[in-house]
Amino acid sequence: MASTIESDVGGVVEVLRLQEISMDFRSGEYSIRVLQDFSAVIHTSEKIALVGASGTGKSTILQIAALLERPTSGSVFINGRKASSLSDDEKAKIRRDNIGFVYQSHNLLPEFSALENVIISRLIKGVPRKDAEDRAKDLLRSVGLDHRFHHKPSQLSGGERQRVAIARALSNNPNIIIADEPTGNLDPKTADVIFDLFLSLADNFGVSIFMATHNLGLAERMDRIISTE
Repeated sequence: MASTIESDVGGVVEVLRLQEISMDFRSGEYSIRVLQDFSAVIHTSEKIALVGASGTGKSTILQIAALLERPTSGSVFINGRKASSLSDDEKAKIRRDNIGFVYQSHNLLPEFSALENVIISRLIKGVPRKDAEDRAKDLLRSVGLDHRFHHKPSQLSGGERQRVAIARALSNNPNIIIADEPTGNLDPKTADVIFDLFLSLADNFGVSIFMATHNLGLAERMDRIISTE
């Protein structure tokens, strides 16, 4: 439940600010505090690793940063806009337009092909299907899956599924990708390959990364490390 406060970088635009975030969960008649006055700032194109032992609130921080959980106290700013107190519809629009997600379990839709999994978020945004399909194909090519457009998740390896998840996360041109243990389910060799690809694509697209990981070797390759302990 430790607090970490990151200083601003002069002249660099903030993408995400978590300001004095505290979070309580109720368990029966008891309230359990999992975060206490946690603060952090992430700037344009920064790659930040969030590390800490299990139970210290890493996933909760990411859920709050993604506007999926409302903190008990504190504020979340996305691109300088206070977003934590907005309506659910307004938060959903900010997530759609500004935030990409990559999870430990890829969370792909099993009945859809790789191409369809990447297209869908563009269609939800209202992009014409032809434009959405063209971008999805370009993104799948960029992750080395031009030969897997029409394969469903069950027909892909673990590494290939995460490549699709990365392509999907980039589909709406987000400012930041929030990733929760994105290589946690992969063998070490595949994890290294996927991580290298992830960082390379973030550089190419100018996207910030806020990633929780238990892998200190990977964390040390990021721009900064924030600890929850």
